[in-house]
Amino acid sequence: MTGKTLVLRALKDLGVRYLFGYTGGAIMPIFDEIERFDDMTFLMARHEQGAAFMAQGLTRGALSTDRPELGVCLSTSGPGAMNLVTGIADAHMDSVAMLAITGQVATGVIATDAFQESDVVGVMMPICKQTYMPLSPEEVESTVHEAFYVAKTGRGGPVLIDIPKDIQNNETPADYEFAAENFTPQLPGFLYSPNPETDAIKRAADLINRSERPLLFCGHGVINANAGALLRKFAEKMNIPIAFTLHGLSALPLDHPLSLGMMGMHGTVESNRAIMEADLLIALGMRFDDRVTGKLNEYAKNADVIHVEIDSSEINKNVATSVAINADVARTLEALLDEPMLTYKPRRRWFSMIEEFRTVMAADLEEEISRGTGSGGKLLMKSIVHQLSELTGGRDLIVPDVGQHQMMAARFYNYQTENSWFASGGAGTMGASLPMAIGVKLARPNERVWSISGDGGFQMNIQELGTVMEYGIDIKILILNNGHLGMVRQWQTFFFDERYAGTPMRSPNFGLIAEAYGITYLKVEKLEDVKPALEAAIAHTGAIVVEFVCEPNEFILPMIPAGGGFNDMITSFSMNSPDTDEADQGGAS
Repeated sequence: MTGKTLVLRALKDLGVRYLFGYTGGAIMPIFDEIERFDDMTFLMARHEQGAAFMAQGLTRGALSTDRPELGVCLSTSGPGAMNLVTGIADAHMDSVAMLAITGQVATGVIATDAFQESDVVGVMMPICKQTYMPLSPEEVESTVHEAFYVAKTGRGGPVLIDIPKDIQNNETPADYEFAAENFTPQLPGFLYSPNPETDAIKRAADLINRSERPLLFCGHGVINANAGALLRKFAEKMNIPIAFTLHGLSALPLDHPLSLGMMGMHGTVESNRAIMEADLLIALGMRFDDRVTGKLNEYAKNADVIHVEIDSSEINKNVATSVAINADVARTLEALLDEPMLTYKPRRRWFSMIEEFRTVMAADLEEEISRGTGSGGKLLMKSIVHQLSELTGGRDLIVPDVGQHQMMAARFYNYQTENSWFASGGAGTMGASLPMAIGVKLARPNERVWSISGDGGFQMNIQELGTVMEYGIDIKILILNNGHLGMVRQWQTFFFDERYAGTPMRSPNFGLIAEAYGITYLKVEKLEDVKPALEAAIAHTGAIVVEFVCEPNEFILPMIPAGGGFNDMITSFSMNSPDTDEADQGGAS
């Protein structure tokens, strides 16, 4: 059998149903074979970066289904493979398992600067869990199976297989055999410890019992471990409030009585102030990145830390731990729930203090949402997101792009469905939303998927409307158009004396572009038209683009300045002039 056949046979045996990619000379043999495998569907992206995000979306969307799948993308060598880099780096930062298969020039011309040759393995090595280049067809099948194991085991992440063109075409020896059901990877040094140590559980239980002001942190590890129900059970049993990282959102309903919402740079006042007042932080599947902690030497100085993390390298990396538990989040929560030492406390003073924090911005935000328009009479993003949440009951799947609107979607959508929020976090990749939403929809075909982008990010992968068109992908696409790169503009307003360098931007006629792709389009400029437009999008069968003309002067608050601490949190800001084309004098507190 040829290497190209064995690649696809391995993918079929591993349950792969969808392949995303773009063909070219060095990957052509594998593409020539795809049609012989009826069980798999190939979707042609319009750019390799789009294919990588589609694969990410499939993996992330399928996590909470009865058929978890690994997203797979394919590209040719050279520029095709290099176009995958951003999507793979994004998956690496956010611990998303996926497989990238790239074609490579033939082994005889490797390292000769052959046409469309690039050192794909060398480039990808720092942003992948593992990289492979099989040098014989009989290595191909076992490499694919091992790659799947590595990608999914422990902390998820991307894996690359770079296959020279001649290896794809060459045949195995006559005596070649491979039994997928008996295959066990031999990976010395690849350590995985899913079960928590008994002693660590008992020390954690002791800290929890002694704590008066504990706080649970829900990170991406809770989502990846499908541990939302366990987290809820543990939090309710011990009566401990919960703050969410950006990736922890949707692990359990956001309006749960113990929920404090998102923490960090644009987190809620109550979550951030609770962190500073807590005497114990119980961090589940998170890495204490800078957007969560702010200034490290001021972060939670009076709190003990219990850190549950599958990747031992993250423990004690940024924040010192009192009890380190290097294990799977779900199994750790199960062990804590079974721990007889743990005792319930009412924590009335603690919850009373949190309620005081909650009132700091509550009235102003409620008024701003209900008013819905800014100083220039244009729509507010937070009002649009809130209205979407009301109409969907918080049950739909949300795929934001990156920027101001992303933080609005994180803060003002009332997530009710487990694993319903899919965002580019660590890398913060503009353009991720549209292709990622395609993958999410394929993983969850019976649920409604919303791609929410700003006018800047939408144009970065706008070509994937072609994929939506060709394959009839039913996603709802919202463009929150404020005529600027909104998050950068907010920073320029606060910290750069309102010098708006490189942030104002003119957009094309999105209606004509949607029409060119045969996609229904609506444009909304008035508050009273928001609800009817969203209702029309919900009722519409098939893809639809809805553009909202939004207020440029809207801010996402609170905000912790870069390099600042939680005590530097900005909770209010005013601008004297609604004219966005002139420098205004603002004030923050």
